[in-house]
Amino acid sequence: MNNKIEQIAKLLPDGLSQTGIEEVLSMVNEAVEERVADEVKMMEAKVSGFLRTKIADLKEVAKAEVESEDEVLRGYRIYENIRAIVAAEVEASDVDSTISTQETEIGELQESVESLNGQLKNSLHENSMLSEKVESLHEENAQLTESAKLPFKSSESAVVITNETDSSRPSPEAANNIFLTEDVINLAQQEVPKD
Repeated sequence: MNNKIEQIAKLLPDGLSQTGIEEVLSMVNEAVEERVADEVKMMEAKVSGFLRTKIADLKEVAKAEVESEDEVLRGYRIYENIRAIVAAEVEASDVDSTISTQETEIGELQESVESLNGQLKNSLHENSMLSEKVESLHEENAQLTESAKLPFKSSESAVVITNETDSSRPSPEAANNIFLTEDVINLAQQEVPKD
């Protein structure tokens, strides 16, 4: 290392002071340390990956050895295999009963759907009839609205009841008014009680 530093010092210009050389040396050291740190990180990552792979391989080998040597574990594996075979046979017999139950349920559901379809058809028919009635009522309403806009003309005449005492003689309509009696005039002249 010292040999390399001496070679670097020879390449530097002659007029360079001791502090300048030390600064160059510190910069070179920093560059070298950064490069070494990068290389160390890369090597650590490679070693870590390699060890993980080897550990996984060793676990598989250890597991296989334990399974081959351990009687309890081997018995458990045999039990699992037998249980799977028995379950497959029992499941085959259960499938038939399940299918017949489901076929019965499907038949009941189909009947229910047919009944609901009939009700829906009736409801749609009633709905269309009601829609026609609503449309007819809208037309009648429009006609009535148009006729309401026309001025009102009545062919009837009204009888006027009055008790005007100011005039010296009653009008011909009041004289012939059968509703204008003495009792009605007396009632009209009475004061209405105030609340």
